[in-house]
Amino acid sequence: MIIEPLIYISIYLGLFVMVFYILSYFGKPPKNFKQIPDSKLPKVSIIVPAWNEEAGIVKTIKSLLRIDYPKDKLEIIVVDDGSSDKTYEEALKYKSSQVQVFKKKENGGKFTALNFGIERAKGEFIISTDADNLEVMPDAVKHMVRYFENPSVMCVAPAMAISNPKGILARIQQVEYLLGVFLRRAFASVNAIHVTPGAFSAYRKSFVLKTGGFKRAHLTEDMEMALRVQKHNYVIENSLNAVIYTIALTKFRPLLIQRRRWYVGLIRNLWDYRLLFSPKYGIMGILVLPMAVWAIFTSIVFSIYVLYKAFSQAKRQAILMNSINFDIFHINTNSFIFEQLWLKFSTTPLLIFTILFIIILFGYMLFAKKWVKKHSNVKYSLILFLIFYSFLACIWWIDSIIHSTLRYKKLKWR
Repeated sequence: MIIEPLIYISIYLGLFVMVFYILSYFGKPPKNFKQIPDSKLPKVSIIVPAWNEEAGIVKTIKSLLRIDYPKDKLEIIVVDDGSSDKTYEEALKYKSSQVQVFKKKENGGKFTALNFGIERAKGEFIISTDADNLEVMPDAVKHMVRYFENPSVMCVAPAMAISNPKGILARIQQVEYLLGVFLRRAFASVNAIHVTPGAFSAYRKSFVLKTGGFKRAHLTEDMEMALRVQKHNYVIENSLNAVIYTIALTKFRPLLIQRRRWYVGLIRNLWDYRLLFSPKYGIMGILVLPMAVWAIFTSIVFSIYVLYKAFSQAKRQAILMNSINFDIFHINTNSFIFEQLWLKFSTTPLLIFTILFIIILFGYMLFAKKWVKKHSNVKYSLILFLIFYSFLACIWWIDSIIHSTLRYKKLKWR
C-alpha cells in the first residue's frame, strides 16, 4: 500500500527538518544588543486598526500606554474602520497628544485602516497591532527597534504567546504559540521567516510606502508583507525579548473561522509569491517553504489514515470476538481489543518516531518557556496538543482548501 511508504518518508523528512531548525538556532544565537539611551531612540508609530472591538479596545490602548518608551517618540494611532458598535467612542476617551483616534465612515478592511494610519504616522518605524485584548510587555518596543540598526532589516517579529489559557482548545493553542516562538527564531537564523504576526510586528515605514503600502492580500496582509520583504531580498528579524500575549479562542466555530482566514490567506499568498520556491532565496526557497507545503499535505493524509486504520483494526477485532461468541460490549472484551491495538502499534517503528517527535517538541517548549514567562501547566497542554492537534489541523486545512477554491469571496477580514 503506497500510503505507508509515504508516511515513513514524511516522518524522516519531519525529523530531519526539526533537527535542522535546532542546529540553525545554535548556529546563530539571539543577538545581544547594547542599551540605547532614550535620546537616541527612533520615533515609532503604533497603528491600531479596529472593527467592532468595543469589548477589547480599551484594554489594548491601556497596554500600549504602559510601554516603556519615551512618550514624545511613541505615538498611538487608532483607526476605527467603520465599526457599527461603540469602538470609536471607547477609544476617543483616551485621545491625547500621544493617542490619535480616527474614524473611517465605511468598513474597507484592515489593510485600508493600516494605510490610513501610515499616511498620518510620523514615526520612522511603524508597528501594526490588533485591537482585541493584546497585552504588550513594556520593554517590547525597545527590544524590537534595536534590530533596525541593520539597514537590511525591514521587519521585526515579536514572540507571540498565550497566558493562562482556559479550556482544551485554548491549551492546544498555547502549545502551538510556544512552538511558534522557537520556530520563528529558527527561521530568523536562516532569514526564512515567511509569516509575521499581525498582532505586533514592526516595519520600516520607508519600505512599506515604497512598495505600495499594505494590500488586501487575501485578508492576511501580514503574511503578504513578509513574503514581499523576502521577495526584495531584505531581512526579517525576530525579537525573543519582545513578548506579546494574546487571548486564545475557546470555542470551535470562532477558531475554525480564524484558521480559515489564516490558512486560505497562506495558500493564496504562497501561490502569488510562488517564485520564492527557488534556490535564489536560499534555505527558505529550497527547504522551509517546500516543507511547509509538504507538511500541509501529509498532515491531512496522516490524520485520515490514522483514523481509518484505528477504525478498521477495532472493527476487525470486534468481528473476530463476535465470531467466537465473545460479548464485544463487555468491559473486559473492550479492554482486550484496545490491548491488541496497542500491541500492534508498539511493535512498529511508528512508536520510536512518535517518542522522538515528543522529545523534540518538549525541547522546543523548554526553549520557549525561557522567554515566555507567563504560562500555566504546559505539560498538561502538551498532552492535549499531542492527542488532538493533528486532527484539528486536518479539519482546518480541509475546510480552508474548500473555501480557497469554492467559497473564497465570502471570507471577512476578522
